[in-house]
Formats: sequence, C-alpha cells, structure tokens
Amino acid sequence: MDTQSRTPRRKLLAALAAAMTLTLAVPLQAQAQKVNPAEIEKLLAKQTITELIYKYPRALDRGDREMLMSLAHPGAKMRFGNRDFPNWEAYVDFLIKAHDDMTGNNHRISNILIEVKGDRAVSESTGTATLLVPKEGNANLYEERWMHSRYLDSWSRRNGKWALDGRQTVSDYRRVLDVPAELVKSRYQVIGHIGRDDISYKHFESLK
Repeated sequence: MDTQSRTPRRKLLAALAAAMTLTLAVPLQAQAQKVNPAEIEKLLAKQTITELIYKYPRALDRGDREMLMSLAHPGAKMRFGNRDFPNWEAYVDFLIKAHDDMTGNNHRISNILIEVKGDRAVSESTGTATLLVPKEGNANLYEERWMHSRYLDSWSRRNGKWALDGRQTVSDYRRVLDVPAELVKSRYQVIGHIGRDDISYKHFESLK
C-alpha cells in the first residue's frame, strides 16, 4: 500500500479514536457533575459514626475505659433497659465494674443503620454478647449469658468531632444457663480482660 492510500486510513482511524474518547468522556463528565458535596460529607459522617459504634464492643472486651469515654460527648445520657444514668461517665463506670466481675465476655455489633442531617445523626445497631459469670453464692457454677440488644443512638458533631449525645439500649433476647465449674475448666477457653496488653493494640500501633 502506497503512502497516499495510507493517509486517508490514518485520518479515519484518528477521527474514530477522537469520537470514542468524546463518547466516553461525556458520561464521565455528566457523572462528575452529579456528585453532590453534601452527599460526600454525609457518607464521611456515616463512616466516622460506624467506626465509633464498632469501638464500643472492642472497648468492652478489652476493659478499656479510656476508649469507652472517647465515644461520647460530656454529659451524654444513657438508658439501659429501665435504668437511667445521669451521664456517660456513670454508665462507663457501671460497665467496667460489671465486666470486671466476669470471667469472660465477647461482644459483636451488626445491622448498623445511620441517618445524618447536618451536624446531627441517629442510628440503630444490633449487639450480641456472650458472657461467662461466676454464679453468685455458688462456687461450683457459672452463668453463661446470651444477650441480644439494640442500641438506639443520638449523635452530634461539635467542633468537628462526632460523638454520642445519648443511647437507649433495648433488650430483645436474654438467655442464662448454669454451667458446672468443672466443665468450664475442662472445656472452655476464655481470654478474659488483659486490657492494653492485648495484641491488637500493638497491631494498630505498628502504623505509627
């Protein structure tokens, strides 16, 4: 094929490439124009709140009072079943004492739903807990407790920081079985509270 015959073909291919680029670029530009900064801000708020929700069971299982305190604004209110706490600190003190008396505990949170409006938000999440507690008045027994709860949380952003304003805990299911102490010793593996000596702290600190 001579040079003259190749020139029109090259021009045609170049025109087709330009057309395809334009065809792809138009939808991308249209999509970019549809991106709403307010929606991005809302997504960032939801991610921040989700991570705070996940920190709650981690702090409980590690017995980490400092982490628990970081989840709420000062003065945040708490209702646990039929019991009201005057502030978040009083509730955290109650939690730490209750879990210190346990031989082992494990908490999970799932089904997180969050609605955000400006600097305020509300959420619902589902919590499950498996607790092993010495039976009061009987050294030969433990209580194994299964708890299914929902956390109805109110949040606000103050000075750029999201944290709890209040929480209501709803108990959906509770089951308690007596377990012989000998069975616990022979069949159970329980880590218990080791606080900040837990390997997970060093794992996260490895990025610092």
